[in-house]
Amino acid sequence: MAPRVLILPTALDNYRLAVRETARKWSAEQAKAYGRLLRAGFEGIPEAYARVRIKKDERAGNSLFRLHKIEHHYAAYIVVDDSTFVIAAVLHERMDIPAQLRTIERLSDREYEALMGHPRPKS
Repeated sequence: MAPRVLILPTALDNYRLAVRETARKWSAEQAKAYGRLLRAGFEGIPEAYARVRIKKDERAGNSLFRLHKIEHHYAAYIVVDDSTFVIAAVLHERMDIPAQLRTIERLSDREYEALMGHPRPKS
């Protein structure tokens, strides 16, 4: 079975904001290119996870999120199983990542349950 990468509404909003900010700061053409890079990075999460599955990212602290660096952003994702990954947020590298993860944890619980039909695992 091919891996699935799902994106929660909050993460989709974060992605759109990143693209809008790129357009505002640089250009519409640059924003489109950056959006493509982010989407390609999202699709690369399963492969990246397979390489680092046993390593815990210190920036994620004690949260259940994993982080995947994509250009100047991090995709904060939840591992459902070896073939299902749920992106909960897209965070800029200059953000206080641990604080942002604590904030989105509450949001992502509700979004995850709505998307998957069951509460997210607390492992």
